[in-house]
Amino acid sequence: MPVTETATRPAPLANFPEDGPYRWLELADAHGPYAACAIAERPDYLELHITMSRWGPETRRTLAHDLDWLKGEARRLGLPRIMGVRADDQGRFNENLFRFARLYGFGEMCVFQTATLAVD
Repeated sequence: MPVTETATRPAPLANFPEDGPYRWLELADAHGPYAACAIAERPDYLELHITMSRWGPETRRTLAHDLDWLKGEARRLGLPRIMGVRADDQGRFNENLFRFARLYGFGEMCVFQTATLAVD
């Protein structure tokens, strides 16, 4: 099934700013939606966040095709790479992220943490 761009932020991505630079995507297979995505153009890459709601062999194959769509979108925007980013506002580290990313050809992996301090 095709990647579908949505006008509203999906519930699994509620911690993302609604009025920010993100475009919202729904990924689905023959059994319905399996992931919500946020993508944003950056100066030299397409930022990608995927939140999976379902997993399995068919979903894994469909995700491979959907990543081809995302590669095409990056090319259309003139961006040479996609950077997958995982955000967790609970401070949890996901051990499976790098294994998952390698399945689809992602490389140059690192851990990145942030903290925010409000000044007003």
